[in-house]
Amino acid sequence: MLISNACIKGYRNLKNVDLKLNRLVIFIGENNSGKSNLLKAITLPFLNNEIGNVGKNLGWHDINNDLKNTYFNFIKINLEKIKDSEIDIKDFVSIIPFVSVMVTFEPEGADEYYVRKWNNYLDDGKLLYQIEYRYFVENPKQLLEHITKILADKCEDDVDNMKLNLLPIEMFKYSIVVPTTNEQVAFNDLTSFKYNSLAAERDDFSYKNTKLGSQALVNLLHNKLGDEQKVKVEESYGKFFDDLKEISNLEGIFNWQEISEIENAKEFFDQISLLPNMPSINSLLNNVRLGIGEEYLYSQGLGYRNLIYLLVMMNSLEVNSDIALNILTVEEPEAHLCISNERLLASFINSTIKSSKQMQLFISTHSSEYLNKLELNNVTIVKEGKAFSLTGVAGKEDLEYLAKKPNLDFLKFLFSRRCILVEGPSEEMLIKSYLSFQKNVLNDIEVISLHKGFKNMLDIWLKVNDGTSNRIGIIRDFDDQPKAQLSHEEYNDNHSIFVTTTTEYTLEPEFVKTNKNFEKLKKYFSEEYGWKDDEIKSPDALSDKWRTAKTDIMLNFCQDFGMGHLKDISLPKHIEKVLKFLQSGVKE
Repeated sequence: MLISNACIKGYRNLKNVDLKLNRLVIFIGENNSGKSNLLKAITLPFLNNEIGNVGKNLGWHDINNDLKNTYFNFIKINLEKIKDSEIDIKDFVSIIPFVSVMVTFEPEGADEYYVRKWNNYLDDGKLLYQIEYRYFVENPKQLLEHITKILADKCEDDVDNMKLNLLPIEMFKYSIVVPTTNEQVAFNDLTSFKYNSLAAERDDFSYKNTKLGSQALVNLLHNKLGDEQKVKVEESYGKFFDDLKEISNLEGIFNWQEISEIENAKEFFDQISLLPNMPSINSLLNNVRLGIGEEYLYSQGLGYRNLIYLLVMMNSLEVNSDIALNILTVEEPEAHLCISNERLLASFINSTIKSSKQMQLFISTHSSEYLNKLELNNVTIVKEGKAFSLTGVAGKEDLEYLAKKPNLDFLKFLFSRRCILVEGPSEEMLIKSYLSFQKNVLNDIEVISLHKGFKNMLDIWLKVNDGTSNRIGIIRDFDDQPKAQLSHEEYNDNHSIFVTTTTEYTLEPEFVKTNKNFEKLKKYFSEEYGWKDDEIKSPDALSDKWRTAKTDIMLNFCQDFGMGHLKDISLPKHIEKVLKFLQSGVKE
């Protein structure tokens, strides 16, 4: 069993998102793109015991702003008709904001039993198993009467100052239904679907010694205790209380009857006894906290606390035979972790998801450690409230191409606001060094060395960054391939891409033959490395010597150039043009 599709409408910045889902789904995207909103939205249809509770009754700010603006603009445009009660109720209903999350299940074999009541026959006769969470105005007519009364003596300018009253959240309700029949989904039918949420703000469970436990840990322990185990807890508490009475002689406190002259005092006080005030199971469990060996977890480092917490919580999610699907959402699992612990956790996640067909895992991340290049079909890209699977923007050949790229930081390539692709380490070292020592300039340019294959990368980048202000530059060598140069520079027709090519064969001769660089570079290499005049007497000779030299020489040169020690040496034009384009958007 798994959720094969999720259609989300009107939730926060997710105006209309339709996603195909796998057993493992990895959401990647920039800050504030909507990743956390997706994780929360997917859990809305499921009412059960949960960790990291997401309320089913939403708030005013959970409703998509575009939908609300459409609603208020409608009111402004039709203000007079509203006052005169001339608005058609159907037209009004069509623009009332709402939230909808519809999930489609894909059962396997006997799992069909759990979703048998949720079958939906579509127009083409196809059978789907679906349920839908809805958050909507229950009585649109009442809402229309309400705003008509409020607006009786108001003008159009007043609408912006009374939005909360014109769309009162009190008139909204939530329900979970079967979409095609509108039948309510019974709570008992949802009990076989569990979800657990591990949010990014998860460290408060252990950050100080006065924090005895967290709600997440308490819920986990409570859910794991069976009826027989809970009875044993109660019996243990009773024994603890009896021992406490004996040790502290608490009954001696109530001994007035022994010294009283009242005849029936003993008879009366013998009926008084101390009874255990048995607390709830949750109260007992709230006094439990995680530890490492003999030390409490709060005494460990921040990253280690988060690692242990995630491992413990995920390891506890055993799937019982009567569970149809166990949904787990994890927000930024890499938070506070060093690279080795990131890899450990990523390996643990992969092992966990592959061990059960009754679990489905959703992760949001900014780390490439959780992107398995051999399973890029699990990646979903989130951008400005829109989401689409990587398979939707890249074909099979493109995904195979990406999987073969060694050391490609996929996230940096896709989401850098300013990015430069270069063919080799020489250009990468040069540009990074040059940028790192620029003063009075904020630098957000990412430089990635790919060697070859820019066209494949650009096709993917364009699909992901369509409609954004992000820019990408490509710096390539001529390599005596004029046709390849023309085919790459065709991308310059796009305003967000600038491709430049050396006029010489590679970078080194281009550098030597730029402006008056030859004499200055000749002097530099002669003084720094003892290159003899007869070896570097011409630009071509110097270029050949430099190109075949050890990489350490290029590294040292790049550092010296970037630090400004070689002020009179000019940057090659094809590199300079790309840098200016990324900073200003102007192509020269």
